[in-house]
Amino acid sequence: MGKAEADIEAELRAAGETPDDALDIARLALAFAALDRPGISLAPYEEHLKELVRSLRVRLSPDPSRSGDSAEVVAGALAAIVADRFLYRGDNATYDDPQNANLMHVIDRRKGLPVTLGILYLHAARSLGLDICGLNFPGHFVLRLRVGQTAAIIDPFNRGELLSTADLLRLLRSIEGEEAKLTPETHASVSARDILLRLQNNILSRAIRANELDRARDVVARMIWIAPRRAGLHFELGRLEVHAGHMGAAAEAFEICRNMASGDGEMRIAGMAEEALRRLKTRLN
Repeated sequence: MGKAEADIEAELRAAGETPDDALDIARLALAFAALDRPGISLAPYEEHLKELVRSLRVRLSPDPSRSGDSAEVVAGALAAIVADRFLYRGDNATYDDPQNANLMHVIDRRKGLPVTLGILYLHAARSLGLDICGLNFPGHFVLRLRVGQTAAIIDPFNRGELLSTADLLRLLRSIEGEEAKLTPETHASVSARDILLRLQNNILSRAIRANELDRARDVVARMIWIAPRRAGLHFELGRLEVHAGHMGAAAEAFEICRNMASGDGEMRIAGMAEEALRRLKTRLN
């Protein structure tokens, strides 16, 4: 590992000890991207992020949260910058292209996944103090912008179009079936850390589908850097270490998972880790 990669790893590990609300989501997404593009300077990408913010600042009033505009108007201005001026849009043609989950490639190509594009919207809006967040909506990342007493749901994949409740229900049913219903959980906000994990999980799932298990193991290890206390990630790492034949590393990961899992919500994963350890010991003996 070169110095640049080591510095990025240190940055991501430091993020793992940083409170959620202090994370710079776009910067960390670039750091993840750079691990897969060694030798490429981050400087032009960082400058582009600044340009997005400058352009949005010019488009909006000095204090958009106090301008009297509705969330719909402010969301339209945000889309006018990200989607119209800089031409970002979802990649419908080659959705599963791994480049769509790498923010550096997304900036180069001006297209990507909902979550990668959403990070650009979040970065621009939050840099101006706007109240915007990602939602825990399954299968398709969307954003909620609040301005005063108004709110708007933004679809970053489809050029920042606004989604009504009926639109969200249709989208949910296209993903989960005709019986699916909107719930408070689908409208719950998610942290910057969870968004970054969702982005990496896109890469992980593609690696697993392609049976690229060494790649999958590397991705999970990176996810643990920014979320070291997520027991489920350690369990997933243990499973991948078993596939790689690294039984000692697998046992260590399962032990961490078992010891870290606490409370009723994690009893199941703790039990799974305990069973995995038992099976490992049987194999090793």
